[in-house]
Amino acid sequence: MERETKKQLEQAGKYVLLGKLALALEQYLKIHEWEPNDTTIINTIADLYGRLENKDEALAWYQKLGEKFEYRELFRNAIATYKKILKISPQNQEAMSRLANSYERQGQMAHAKQISKMIAEHLTSLGEYDRAIETYEKICRFDPSCLDSHLELARALEKFGKLEEASQAFLICANELAKNGNAEAAASITDNIFRLKPQNKEFLKSFFKLLQEINLVERGMDYLQSLSPDQDPYLKVMLGEVSLQEGNLGVSRKYLLEDVRKQPLLYPATLKVLDELIARKNLSAGLEVAEALSESSIQLHDEVNFKVRLESLMELDPSNIRILKMLTTLLIHMNDGQGLEGYLKQLVILQLRDGNLREGRENLDKLAVYGQNSFYVDLLSLLNEGLGEDCSQNLQETCQQVVQALEEGSLGTEEPMPVTGKPLEVTDLDLGMGLEIQIEEDLFAESSL
Repeated sequence: MERETKKQLEQAGKYVLLGKLALALEQYLKIHEWEPNDTTIINTIADLYGRLENKDEALAWYQKLGEKFEYRELFRNAIATYKKILKISPQNQEAMSRLANSYERQGQMAHAKQISKMIAEHLTSLGEYDRAIETYEKICRFDPSCLDSHLELARALEKFGKLEEASQAFLICANELAKNGNAEAAASITDNIFRLKPQNKEFLKSFFKLLQEINLVERGMDYLQSLSPDQDPYLKVMLGEVSLQEGNLGVSRKYLLEDVRKQPLLYPATLKVLDELIARKNLSAGLEVAEALSESSIQLHDEVNFKVRLESLMELDPSNIRILKMLTTLLIHMNDGQGLEGYLKQLVILQLRDGNLREGRENLDKLAVYGQNSFYVDLLSLLNEGLGEDCSQNLQETCQQVVQALEEGSLGTEEPMPVTGKPLEVTDLDLGMGLEIQIEEDLFAESSL
C-alpha cells in the first residue's frame, strides 16, 4: 500500500474515533478509488453508510462486497455479508437468492433449502408464480430424494394452474414412496393425480406402471373408462395393453377387436394379444384375433411378422381352413410363390373334401396361376368338366381324383412336370373361371348318402 494511502487510512480512522463519520466516509471513498478491490475498505464504507442511516447506500455497498466474495469463492464471507443485508432489508430478494446460492456452494443444503423456501413463499405472496415455481424446482434439485420438496412443488404447480406439471411432480413423489416400499403412502399421493385428471398419453403410461406396482390397476382402468376411450383409440390401446399385462385376455380383446380394422393405432397392441393367445394355445380366440388383424397387416406392410404368427397358429391345427385362407391371401400380396403353392394345395384338398366346391375351385384356379407345375391347369379343367355334369356320383369321383392328384403330385400315372412357373404378377388368367357352376355343394353332399 502506498504511503499516501496509509496516511489517508490513518486520517479516516481518527475521524471514526472522533465520531466524525461523514468525514471518515469521505476519506474511505477516496481510498476506494485507489484500491477498488480491497474488501475491507468496501465493508467499512458499507458500515459507515449504515451508521449514518443511509440505508440504500449501505445496501448497495454490502451487495458489492458480497459479489466480490462470491467471485473469489469466499462463500463463508459472502454468507455473512448477505445476512447483514437481510438485517437491514429482510425481504431483499437479491440478497436472499445469493445467500441461498452461497449456502449451496458451501455444501450447506439444509440452509439453502430453508432460504429458498422463504424466497418461494415471498414470491407467491407477490403473485410472481413463475419465479416461485422456479425456486421450488431449485429446492428439489438441492435434494432430489426429498419428498416434502417435491410435494411443495406439486402443490404450488397445482395452485398456479399448471396441472400437467403438478401431476408429474406428484408422480415423482409416489414413485419414490413405492420404491421405498411404502405402497400405502404412494396410493395416497395418487389421489392428487386422479383429482387433476391428466390425459397426456406418455404420462398415463408412466402412471399405470406405478398403479401396477401398488395394486391400483382397477382404479386406473375405471379412470381411463371415464375419459371416453371410444373417442380416443390411444386410450383403447392402453386399456387393451393393461388388461393384457394383468392377464385378462378377454377384456383386452374386447377393447381392441372392436376397432382394430378401422384404427391402425390398435394393431401393435392387438398383435401382442395374438402372441399371448398363441402362447396359451388358445386356437379359437387366436383365430378371431388373427382374422381381425389380417387386412391391417397388409395395409401396414407388416406381412412378414403376421405370417410368422399365422404359421404358429398352424402348428396348433395344421388342417385349419381359416388359417390357410389367411396365409394364402397374405402370401399372394407378398409375392411369395415358394410358400404359397404348398398352402394352396393343402387348402384345395381340404375344401374339396369338405364339399366346398366353389371355394375349392377358386383356389385351384389360383394354384394354376401361381403354382410351379403345369398339371394344375389339367386338374382345373378336369374339375370344371365334373362341375358341368349332371351326375353327382361322377362329380364326387372327379373331386376324389383331383385330391389324389394333388396329394401325389401328378395326374394319374404321369410324372410331375416341373415348369418355370408363372410370374406372381399374373392376376387375371382365364382358366375356366367363366364356367358357370351348375351343381351346388349340397348336391355333392347328397351323393355321399
